[in-house]
Amino acid sequence: MLNKKNRLTKNRHFQYIYKKGSKVYGKDLYIVYATTKIKPCKVGVVVSNKVGKAVKRNKVKRRIRAIVNEILPKLKNDFNYIIVAKPEIIDLDFKKMKSEIYSVFKKGNLLNEDSN
Repeated sequence: MLNKKNRLTKNRHFQYIYKKGSKVYGKDLYIVYATTKIKPCKVGVVVSNKVGKAVKRNKVKRRIRAIVNEILPKLKNDFNYIIVAKPEIIDLDFKKMKSEIYSVFKKGNLLNEDSN
C-alpha cells in the first residue's frame, strides 16, 4: 500500500496534472506527470469502467499501487504522477504488469540515474 504522503488524492491535483502534464505511453497503460515543488513525489492511479467491474478494477489498482510502492525510491521527486490503466491491462499477470510499468517510467526518463 502506498504511504499517505505519496498518494495523490485531491481532484484539483489530478486536474492540474492532466492539464499541465506530459504523457508517456505504454502498451497497457500510460503515465501523466507534471513538475511539483512539494516533496516527496505523489502518485495517483486511474482505472476506468472499461477495464471491468469493480472487483477487476480494484484488483488492478491494488497491483499497480504495490508495484509503485516498490519502485517509489527510484522515481524522480520533481514530479507528481498519474498512472492510467488501459482495458488490456486486465490480461497481465503481476510480473508482466511490473515490467510494463517499469518500462514506461524508463521510457519517460522518470527514474533516477543511479537506480538502474
